[in-house]
Amino acid sequence: MREFNFKEFHNNLQKDLLDASNLISNIEKHVWAHMHYIGDEFDDQSPESIYYEEENTFNKERLVETLETIKLKIDFAYEYLSLTKMSNKLNSELEVYNGKFGELKYLSFVDIFYSPVKWILVKHLNTLTSHIKIDNESEYENTNSILLLEQILRGTPKMLFDRAINPINEKEVRDEVYKTLIHVFPDTVREIPIAKVSGTYKPDIGIKRLKCAIEYKFVNSQKETKIAIGGIFEDINGYEGSADWTTFYAVIYMTDNFITQDQVEAEFKLSKAPHSWKPIVVFGKGNRKTKIK
Repeated sequence: MREFNFKEFHNNLQKDLLDASNLISNIEKHVWAHMHYIGDEFDDQSPESIYYEEENTFNKERLVETLETIKLKIDFAYEYLSLTKMSNKLNSELEVYNGKFGELKYLSFVDIFYSPVKWILVKHLNTLTSHIKIDNESEYENTNSILLLEQILRGTPKMLFDRAINPINEKEVRDEVYKTLIHVFPDTVREIPIAKVSGTYKPDIGIKRLKCAIEYKFVNSQKETKIAIGGIFEDINGYEGSADWTTFYAVIYMTDNFITQDQVEAEFKLSKAPHSWKPIVVFGKGNRKTKIK
């Protein structure tokens, strides 16, 4: 019988876990959209609402299939290695979720939705492959980290709401996000300067391992929204060619529905913004403090 290749098994499941993470991210986007936009703009029987619901159902069904596939592979590994006790433990932990593999739970600490089934499967995979050496983080693990980061950024309004913070400026928003990110990504930093001929640029937040920089814009009016988008394009020019940061997120925190995600993405395409830049539009409570003359 051929020797079990733990490293190959690990890499194979990373692909499946990435598929699961993408599906979870899509389902979460549907939840946020339903909470903030669809409920106000579409009725339940409108073509748009029906489309979103069908798409969400499809994503949930695919998530169930993907998680079941991962479980089968881990079951096979346990049987191949004669680890009956671990196999029984896996089935015991998943018993409560039988028929519920597509359900997500809300994790308030980082304001994201997660799959409890996926967490259990990852725990068993890590246990199975804990003895092997992974020289560098694989592209799949790196992408999973990026997806987790995007989940946290999209959850910014809920994060502030849960902490009873009604922000009055950009600083209050990014300070709270930084507090969360540094617990999830220990190499999170603040305002590392990038020296350019035209001046010095400082990303609001950076995650070194991911080479990922995050810029926050706080907008309280239609006019401020336009100014913020202009500021993002200035940042794009300022960070161009940086070796430290290769992926960028521009998070626009709105106190009202001044612009949609689709509109900002269209603006990025028209302006030929680099693919390394990704806008995230969120809507939450807040009101800029008026200066007293």
